[in-house]
Amino acid sequence: MEFVFLGTGGGRWMTITQRRHTGGFRIHGKQNIHVDPGAGAVARVASKRIDPLLTKAVLVSHCHPDHYTDAEVFIEAMTKGMTKKAGLLAASRSVIHGNSELGPAVSRYHRSRLAEELVLSPGDTFKIGDMGVEALPTRHSDPDGVGFKFYTDHGIITYTSDTEYFDEMAEVYRDSNLMIINVIRPKNEHLKWHLCSDEVIKILNEIRPQTAIISHFGMKMIPVAMQEASRIERETGVQVIAARDGMRYMWK
Repeated sequence: MEFVFLGTGGGRWMTITQRRHTGGFRIHGKQNIHVDPGAGAVARVASKRIDPLLTKAVLVSHCHPDHYTDAEVFIEAMTKGMTKKAGLLAASRSVIHGNSELGPAVSRYHRSRLAEELVLSPGDTFKIGDMGVEALPTRHSDPDGVGFKFYTDHGIITYTSDTEYFDEMAEVYRDSNLMIINVIRPKNEHLKWHLCSDEVIKILNEIRPQTAIISHFGMKMIPVAMQEASRIERETGVQVIAARDGMRYMWK
């Protein structure tokens, strides 16, 4: 199973400046899945010579532009230019129906050609091929946001999406073998609704996965991402990788 990190930046200023790209990441295995195709995802796919027409599912965790902007384009790819009823969109309620402040982010026109559409709340489960997926709770400024837990032949993989630390995290991410964690700031520089490095240390000491990949960096995290990954690894004993734009990672 291969992970391709098309964008490792997060937040408004990263989306605007593209100092790190905001294209989300892809999972390539029995099914090709794009998770959080934010601004620039289509261009990043082209730059990596990945065929968007091979996408079978799009997962969008919440209704912020660095996570949803290119979702409609990938729906057009899944449906072969809107000519076939195909593909799966699984997304938070805010992305599909909107809430009092956000969205919706996907038009009725694009939704009309999907083979399957799932409006997710924490605890919901579904399948992509033979892989089970569970929507996880988050604590974020989009109250409808979710994370994802993937039950694969290679173990349990979890993606936090954007969230601040909350007490139930040890239970939410229990049994994770690989964690993909969105970390907006270094050290103990807490930012409401997000995680900083010191909070990642706490999470990893509770969960004890084999490997953690940190990504979705804010402006303050970019210059020190590698150092922070090393520090987190020293303090937890968990292998920690700082994702880079375009990074390919094989999970076996």
